[in-house]
Amino acid sequence: MSKGEILDPRVTCDFSTSNHDLCRDAILAFCDSPLYHDNENRYEENFYGRRLRPHVVRHLDFSLPLTTERLASYEALSANRILFAMNEVDFLMLPGEAPWEEAEFQAAYAESHAAAAHVGMPYLERFLFSFLEREIRLSDNWSLPAVEEYFRSYATESRGVSSLPSAEAIRSSCNPATAARDWLVQLAPDFLIESSPMARYASGNYGRLSSSLFKIIIDELGYGDFERKHSTLFENTMRSAELDSVPHRYWQYYLNGSLMLANYYNRITRNRKYFFRYIGAIYLAETGFITSCRIWRDVLKEALPGLDTRYFDEHCHIDIDHSRMAFDGLVRPAIETYGIFAAKEIVRGFEEARWIGEFAEQDFVRQICWKDSAERNQDRYRQIFDKVHRAWETGEITKDCLDEPKGELSITHTHDGDELCHVVSGEMEFLNGFECSTTLRGDQGIFIEHNRLHGALIHSERCNYEIYNIGDLNRWL
Repeated sequence: MSKGEILDPRVTCDFSTSNHDLCRDAILAFCDSPLYHDNENRYEENFYGRRLRPHVVRHLDFSLPLTTERLASYEALSANRILFAMNEVDFLMLPGEAPWEEAEFQAAYAESHAAAAHVGMPYLERFLFSFLEREIRLSDNWSLPAVEEYFRSYATESRGVSSLPSAEAIRSSCNPATAARDWLVQLAPDFLIESSPMARYASGNYGRLSSSLFKIIIDELGYGDFERKHSTLFENTMRSAELDSVPHRYWQYYLNGSLMLANYYNRITRNRKYFFRYIGAIYLAETGFITSCRIWRDVLKEALPGLDTRYFDEHCHIDIDHSRMAFDGLVRPAIETYGIFAAKEIVRGFEEARWIGEFAEQDFVRQICWKDSAERNQDRYRQIFDKVHRAWETGEITKDCLDEPKGELSITHTHDGDELCHVVSGEMEFLNGFECSTTLRGDQGIFIEHNRLHGALIHSERCNYEIYNIGDLNRWL
């Protein structure tokens, strides 16, 4: 017997992300928990609840990585939700004043649950983030002087930014206060557990780099003072905006882009081979936040005059130091010690984080436009319904017929094509997004834009409605 023949497989000898059957089984096993099943609550009433629509997950295929054209698809949203929930098995979550059940705590941190998560996470990350290797191509000419020049140029450019797409979406919204609260909700996946992904790098033995990073970590944690901890400051911000600060109460209103951004930072901290990418990403965050937090603070304060802005004030101040610390304590010594490989990885992490951050902002902008267009989308329904119905009668398009009882909640989701919702009888509250809804009764309806988050809550004893799969709105105008 060869000394290299050590495997005695009883189920599989392939634990890679190419073992689709194993990874799919792990994902379904993870999702098969009451913590993730649909229920009728508008928000997450269970502290550990993260509704994943598991009855739909079993029909999804995550085997082929996403292309850039598919990043806004429902499969992407579903994968991001599952991956975010899986990452939480690494973080201890305990409620303060929120209700707590021992059985749910045990279920959230069960060994089999964590095992399924750790098999599924790399597979979902492959599905979600492989496009970055194609989207971002780097030369082999990166050196310390080249990186320093590039990053300093970014810092100078960043300081001159006067607005951001997210800020303009809030300011120009027909309901700036609601849009502002929605933006706080989109920041919550990261900010409510801020420093948790970063703190994964508090362990190990990697020389002076570890001490430099730990200086930033302890700043994020408020130097042991709970009231100064950055996540505590953000909780105060949410409460001052009349939002619940329990993580993640507004789970079903987290947008695809917001979850993807949080999942990216989890990916490059959980998998240690991406350490140098994390250095680039943290330099981007610590440098860009100096200006971003000022812009967000000002526009949020305009929309919500009573807002507690100390979270944003802190980052306008402390990130000046963190940007310098990230470059002098992490970027420079990493490249000096580990050469071209580190330089390329650092730049790649910087570019990947910037790409996904911009994607997340644009996702928010489109959602605000969708919410603000609620009345117009009812007009569109009235304009095209007769034509759409005739097309269904002739077999050109398909429709889904639903008959649901009072209290039935369709968990927020998206569709990859445009659709038309038509209420035959009864009454529903059509959920256009966070804090925005439209009441629909018999012979009323609304146009549903592709890739936009929406749901429905039934208010009558029964509601009979139809969803027409129209493909592209422009065909019907």
